[in-house]
Amino acid sequence: MIMTLQYQLDENDLLQCHLFVASKSDRIKSQRIKSCLIYSVAFLLLSLLFYQSHNMWLTYYFLIFGFLWLCFYPLYQKWFYKRYYKRIIAETKTGKINQTANVSFTNDHIETNDITGESKINLTELEKVTETGEYFYLKLRTAGHLIIPKSKIDNVDFVRTELKQICNQLSVEFIDDLKWKWK
Repeated sequence: MIMTLQYQLDENDLLQCHLFVASKSDRIKSQRIKSCLIYSVAFLLLSLLFYQSHNMWLTYYFLIFGFLWLCFYPLYQKWFYKRYYKRIIAETKTGKINQTANVSFTNDHIETNDITGESKINLTELEKVTETGEYFYLKLRTAGHLIIPKSKIDNVDFVRTELKQICNQLSVEFIDDLKWKWK
């Protein structure tokens, strides 16, 4: 055994993981940009249409509304995605919240044991490890993530060192993203 960790994941831990994965997804990034631009262009076109019909009040209305949309839509999206993932977690993960999870790292695999059962994951399935300010996210090739909350483990420096060592052995990328924040 290299190391064994025991902790409980709460709803916020799962939410932060979903938000982290969404923030790194190219598909979701482009979707967020497209939706912002589509609405802004629509307001601009409406403004242009009313300008051509000499309705200056509605022209200014849609210009101002389009500008405000560009300014405040990112805040709305941030809130929307957070609410969306909270609902997903409430519907699908209620049995895992506040349940003790045991994660053991050996030379060959990662063993997890929680209320849902036991699993053994080959270390070769580890795609990358990302460290944020509050978590270690271990991305697996099967598109899943293993969440290790820093606030719920005893020796964060030891865990970081061991994870870096595992990454070096497997030629897996260890990403330092300590300033990550959901935007």
